[in-house]
Amino acid sequence: MRHRLAQGATCAAISVLLGAATSARAGDEVGELKALIRGLQAQIDELKQAKAASPAAAPAAPEKKYVETGDLPGSFKMPGSDTSIKVYGHARFDSTYDFKGRLSNINTVGWANSLFVQPQDHTAAGSRHDQTYVTARGSRFGLLASTPTGTEAGPVLAKVEADFDGRNDLGGETQTTARLREAYLKVGGLLVGQSWSTFVDLRAVPELVEWNSTGIVPTIRQAMVRYTKPLDERSRVELAVENSIGNSWARTPKADFDTSYDLVARYDHDTDWGHFSLRGVTMEYKNDRHLKRGYGLAASTRANLGPRDSVVLLAAGGDGIGRYIYNGLVQQAVETPNGIRLWDAWGAHLGYTHVWTDTLRSTAAFAYTHFQRDDAANAAQLAAVGGVNSDFAPNRTLRQVFLNTLWNPYRSVDVGLDYTFGQRETFQDSKGTISRLSAMVRYRFE
Repeated sequence: MRHRLAQGATCAAISVLLGAATSARAGDEVGELKALIRGLQAQIDELKQAKAASPAAAPAAPEKKYVETGDLPGSFKMPGSDTSIKVYGHARFDSTYDFKGRLSNINTVGWANSLFVQPQDHTAAGSRHDQTYVTARGSRFGLLASTPTGTEAGPVLAKVEADFDGRNDLGGETQTTARLREAYLKVGGLLVGQSWSTFVDLRAVPELVEWNSTGIVPTIRQAMVRYTKPLDERSRVELAVENSIGNSWARTPKADFDTSYDLVARYDHDTDWGHFSLRGVTMEYKNDRHLKRGYGLAASTRANLGPRDSVVLLAAGGDGIGRYIYNGLVQQAVETPNGIRLWDAWGAHLGYTHVWTDTLRSTAAFAYTHFQRDDAANAAQLAAVGGVNSDFAPNRTLRQVFLNTLWNPYRSVDVGLDYTFGQRETFQDSKGTISRLSAMVRYRFE
């Protein structure tokens, strides 16, 4: 019994000692935890103070946009701007082979077909044959721009285009200079600047390799103010005040006519099968002593005969129409002893295109120009240009035939071969004949 009591007392003593030891260790651990927390809090306070003292970090840089698509097809936006820019153009190589006759000034205006001044067959220049010429002067580049206005007028559009067919009489390695073709701005229906004349219907021009097209198509790009008014979804009217030409290429006495602006009106209508267009122009021929007003009228159409065939037709004429048909460039107006005489002319062309495959197509075209006989004007112009054998002798009729084939070996490449036959006939029954084979390779970028 005593022994059991002794054992119980011993166990109780051990438990008390162990509990006291445990309580001591717990107290120590709590103290350590409190010290650790105080240390961590001090470190946090130090970090806060350091952050408050340091400058604010710069925001993350936005992701760079190297090219942003513009509002025009194939365009890009200028950095930091809402203006869209489109670059386009083509590199073009032309080669011509003249079987018979060619203008002597080949490096200025003579490289392309200008039948109205083709050398007469009986002259030395007209008797030449087997002459060749190559050039890249038909290459072209341009810029289109569009900037939104935020108004109902729509964006401001601008265009600048140039090629290298400028006249260069100074010689040099290439015999070419840059030439401004178009430079204008357009807001809504208002166009201000230089563009194709309102009298020109480019949709009614046959597709030819020949640079100057037919003798009925005016190659006129000039400064103007033009307003276009839509009548409905398919019809529109255009009214334009355009720059005149102050010199008649015929170089006649007192022929530097100081003219007023040319006035042009136009009506276009689109159809399910194509389009048609009616146009009129009036111009003033004036010098120190006399004044005469001329006019020109034109009608044209393009008709799609099916998925692979189309025709174009253009007819134009008028008293003093002059340069508004290409064959009339040297027969506009002439000063005579009795005043200014205007050449009365008319002409037409017809073109037919057939698409053989998706990459091969051919065009045939015919053009005819007629000038009304005017003995007084004829005599005055002959006297001014050097007589009946001159390239500038007035014409009575001009006929042209074009046959070509164009091939697209690649999406942006055109290869063309064109045969041209043309004949001019003067009022003295003298003829000038062109027989030419033209080849072209062109790479388009847009």
